[in-house]
Amino acid sequence: APFALNAHANGAKNPNAMFRQPISMETYDNGRIVSDPISLFDASPIGDGAAALLLVPAEKAPQAVRVIGSASATDTLAVHDREDPLWLKASELSVKRAYAQAGMEPADIDLFELHDAFTVMAALSLEACGFAERGEGVRLALEGEILPDGRIPISSMGGLKARGHPVGATGLYQIAEAALQLQGRAGQAQIDGVNVAMTQNIGGSGATIVTHILRK
Repeated sequence: APFALNAHANGAKNPNAMFRQPISMETYDNGRIVSDPISLFDASPIGDGAAALLLVPAEKAPQAVRVIGSASATDTLAVHDREDPLWLKASELSVKRAYAQAGMEPADIDLFELHDAFTVMAALSLEACGFAERGEGVRLALEGEILPDGRIPISSMGGLKARGHPVGATGLYQIAEAALQLQGRAGQAQIDGVNVAMTQNIGGSGATIVTHILRK
């Protein structure tokens, strides 16, 4: 529940979000079951969408956001072929490579735009990326650490859950939103003190994962 409530609250501040209204705990509890135990409010909406970025040499745009880490990793396509179906191995590998490139660790990240196609994926991503121990991703959310004023804000403009999931455009959308946050251009959804942001896009239930780390 805390992941869905956070995403909808943040989406309410984003004029481009598919769902621009907060939801209550009662609304979440009353959501119909899509596939037990996943309810309607645990699943992101698929929709049309587009995002664009302009990549330029650093010397031509000194004010531009810098890409300081970029890495991908893969895992088996079939979840049942993995050693642990509740561990995103490709996420762990991808983020470790990105951290190494950037010379950073989880404590250095101010914002994490993760792939919350389903709320459980948010919890698993937080764990695989080092923000929580195994099995503790939900606890992190329950303690408010994923909120805009928390330790590691996520889904700052609604995430896939409330902004929407335009599939092919989703990964670029995450980077565009992270760039807006870094530039202080996120409007009502702006989070204070964002100097380093990380994005992670997932394909095939964790079969392919790409991580980017961005800095002002």
